[in-house]
Amino acid sequence: MLPPDTRTLSGEVASSQHLAEIRLPADGLVLPHASSAQPEHLLLLCLKGPVTCTHADRSWILETNQFAWLSPLGATVLRSASKNAAELLVWHFQPAALPTEMHSLLAAPGAAPAHGPAPLTPSMQTLILALRSCPVSPVLRALWGTGKLIELLTLIIPPPADSPHSRNTSRVLHPALRAVLDFMAAHLSEPIGLTDLAEAAHSSPSHLSRLFTAEFGYGPTVHLRRLRLDHAAGLLRSGQANVTEAAFAAGYQSLGQFSRAFTEHHGKSPSALLPRNNG
Repeated sequence: MLPPDTRTLSGEVASSQHLAEIRLPADGLVLPHASSAQPEHLLLLCLKGPVTCTHADRSWILETNQFAWLSPLGATVLRSASKNAAELLVWHFQPAALPTEMHSLLAAPGAAPAHGPAPLTPSMQTLILALRSCPVSPVLRALWGTGKLIELLTLIIPPPADSPHSRNTSRVLHPALRAVLDFMAAHLSEPIGLTDLAEAAHSSPSHLSRLFTAEFGYGPTVHLRRLRLDHAAGLLRSGQANVTEAAFAAGYQSLGQFSRAFTEHHGKSPSALLPRNNG
């Protein structure tokens, strides 16, 4: 039984894929093992931690901006590891929800980290912002959710052993990068810049820029800008904000600057994404 304030973002509880945003109740939450003949996988995306996870007789801590992908081994117990309420995106899915080409990847040894967390990359964080905004009509959410699930899995599933990229799959994100990604996610609406990011990472601006670019291929301020503009787009599409409110929520103090940046990034003006213009 899911908590009463659970928000379904895609699919249905009994369908082949179901995504929900959950605030953990004080007494924790048990996600039972599916009774379906189809193997069921579980993705936990931690929005606000820490969360204690118990699965297949093993326990670990899932921190903010980390994920865990659990194979179908039994029930999962989630409890907040602090006095603050924890929040997660919980995604149940069966192989039937995916193209047949992906089934062998799901079954491959080591495809799913059966236990334990890994950091959410910038691309995953951008995807999560889109998921939480639900920028589509209810009738399209199942199809849209399946597409986003495929997109997320392509970011998670490691490449084949003979791939030139496979040597990077075991790399641990530098602590300074982990700190700055967490700081960005928590301060999207604030007028922060490279100096603020460097302070959050306990680094110099030049050193942080080199680290970030070496890891992701672009600088930290570029990623912050993308996060802000994608966040604004989600607010506009879902009708949660008008253009002015979206600009401030994305950390912009000037509507003109916001409009120019938004149009350059999304290829259309902010007002074009409002629900009344997408009928």
